[in-house]
Amino acid sequence: MPAARFIRRRLERRGFDPEHLGEEMLETMVRLDHALRDLAGGDGVPQGFDPNLFLAPGLPRVRPLLVLLSAKAAEASEGACLASDPHAAAGAEQVAVAAELLHITITLHDAALGQRGGRRRRAARRLLGGAVGWLGGSHLTLRALELSRHAPAPEIVGDLLDTLREITDGQALAQALQGGDPGSADQAINLADARSGAVFAFACRAGARLVGADRAVVRSLGRYGRHAGIAWHLADDLWALGLEGEELYREVADRAASGRTPLAVSLAAQRDPAVAEAWRRLARRADPELAAHLARRVTEAGGLTGERERLALETWTARRALNQLPPSPHREALDAFVARLAV
Repeated sequence: MPAARFIRRRLERRGFDPEHLGEEMLETMVRLDHALRDLAGGDGVPQGFDPNLFLAPGLPRVRPLLVLLSAKAAEASEGACLASDPHAAAGAEQVAVAAELLHITITLHDAALGQRGGRRRRAARRLLGGAVGWLGGSHLTLRALELSRHAPAPEIVGDLLDTLREITDGQALAQALQGGDPGSADQAINLADARSGAVFAFACRAGARLVGADRAVVRSLGRYGRHAGIAWHLADDLWALGLEGEELYREVADRAASGRTPLAVSLAAQRDPAVAEAWRRLARRADPELAAHLARRVTEAGGLTGERERLALETWTARRALNQLPPSPHREALDAFVARLAV
């Protein structure tokens, strides 16, 4: 199957060893990709909305994979088998889709708050209407709730609602930082926690709940997901600041306009007032020369070094959280994924 081969290659690039996953899980990822596109573009979507602006077809989706891997890793501690229960297996796929819908909802709101111009911003604002500051304004959020309601573990709905509250708090913080306020280092970490940290933690806890894992395992996988999500967010910041030319200024200017300040920028702004001024100017106007100037000043002020140090701490903490689980190929896959983020 060409789609499965494509996903296999992309997973390898993201630090997952396909041999740890197995062909069955790879085929599940292909099915989930199709299901996500159907849900994102189905009933209730404004006419002319193109879900592919927010869903790159065929791209391996980390959050659904974390649900499935966490369920398999928790199975090893419980002696359960998700595959032997068709109802539970179907529920796992629904929850995996719900986790990715949370991520897409965040992406949608980022686009709505970002730099003026461009198809993504127009499409996001058309879909959200007047509810740009409220996650419940998206049909994707409602579909995530509907999917979770059918999960075999009723606690998952409560977890999803708690996650939505965290994401909403993070969105409020980002809106407060709109206009170029670099914020503090603590605020940058809170943003990472309320976005990727919250969604990754939900995915990993949900996986454990699907197989009836005890509280200690649920907590351990939730803690792993929390720190893995923050590490993912920090790694994405470092990737953006390492770009050059047009890619650099588009990524950095969009973050400045939407209030998504990288930790490196917050740290550097505390030491160099020129960083804060450049960040405020980028929030108003995407300027390639100014973006390159900002990236240089952030590096010289030690911002990148500080963010790398925090990334190393988050990955180490995530890996320690897995010690509660017995050895298994799926625990190894979770460990390898977060270890890869540090490099």
